[in-house]
Amino acid sequence: MPMVKNLENVHQELMEIARESNRLSHTKYTSDDVEKLQNRLRGINSQYNEGAFGTMTSDCSRYEEEGLAQVSNVLEKVHTTLHVMLSRIDDN
Repeated sequence: MPMVKNLENVHQELMEIARESNRLSHTKYTSDDVEKLQNRLRGINSQYNEGAFGTMTSDCSRYEEEGLAQVSNVLEKVHTTLHVMLSRIDDN
């Protein structure tokens, strides 16, 4: 599915964070390592929560930009991955 340009950039950044978290998960990582990835994710999450990736229609229902569902899905997966990584810190 094609994406609008602003979502392409966000999707690329999310995929980069996902790849880095995957790579990091196979090493001996610290909470600081995970926190660096979380900080990168926070900026995207803030934009998402503020509605920066979609527009509002006159009846205030959310209009879904091309690719918003895909970005939302990746965002959720990366959040989950980082959460699991943090929960496993003591097991490293």
